[in-house]
Amino acid sequence: MHKKEGWTQVNPLRPEQFAELAVDFCSRHSLDKAPAPPKLNPTNVANTGSTEVGTRREMTEEQQLQAAIRASMNDTVNDSFEDVSDDDNEYESTGMDEDDEDDDVEVIEPSSNVRRAAVEEKKEPTFMDELIALDVGDEPSDNAARVMIRMPDGKRLVRKFKMDNKVKVIYAFVAQSNDDAKGGKEFAMKAGFPPKDLIDSVNESISNTGLAGDSITVRWMED
Repeated sequence: MHKKEGWTQVNPLRPEQFAELAVDFCSRHSLDKAPAPPKLNPTNVANTGSTEVGTRREMTEEQQLQAAIRASMNDTVNDSFEDVSDDDNEYESTGMDEDDEDDDVEVIEPSSNVRRAAVEEKKEPTFMDELIALDVGDEPSDNAARVMIRMPDGKRLVRKFKMDNKVKVIYAFVAQSNDDAKGGKEFAMKAGFPPKDLIDSVNESISNTGLAGDSITVRWMED
């Protein structure tokens, strides 16, 4: 091998070069396809030292092997790119359609507690909620209406209100003065003789209803 095609002891044929030559030779002489003709360009011809005879360029056996190796390597790279493209197309074709995705999506219905909570959030505040949230204000010193209130537990409260306050403010004072009422327990207030329910006058002023100096009795609605 050292003496063939110009190889010497100083510049020997390396195992890697021999393997490339052998692979190229086998690829060109495969029984599966016809031998591939060697591919040359002017640069390769100049580098390999081939001689020209008229318009035809003659190559040594070694040069033919090297040219065939380069052609075989190019074919291998092209085949690899084609395989990758085919795999990508196959992957895309096996993807789920939009209809299939919709069929596989699990629709989770809200639980009864969640639905109940949503309904409660949409409810309008009750009368008791308004009373608890209403600002009663401080007792006035002038032009005040003094009212005595008898609570359901027998406790008596005396409180001054502004004359132009609505009766609703008295309701709010009662609701905020009792723990049961704060929890939402409904009550009724009555005044006068015979006792009259004040709910119909809730939006009237204290002066118009004549409650200044009067006594109000509070009873739970369930009693």
